Amino acid sequence: MPAEISINAGDTIKWINRDIVAHDVTEQKNRAWSSGALKTGASWSRVIDRNDDYFCSIHVVMTGKIKVN
Repeated sequence: MPAEISINAGDTIKWINRDIVAHDVTEQKNRAWSSGALKTGASWSRVIDRNDDYFCSIHVVMTGKIKVN
């Protein structure tokens, strides 16, 4: 959450798994990057420089969009 976020190029996004099951964060189009499985309470950060769509490859209906201003 949120499903879509707008940021500035060079900003860092930090994903935190607050669910009771593992999730990951994977770039959707080419799978160019991925966090790997994040257990409950784990986090992962990435510096963002372009628009990207991402999803959880464990639960493929979970998706998000990053928009760079």
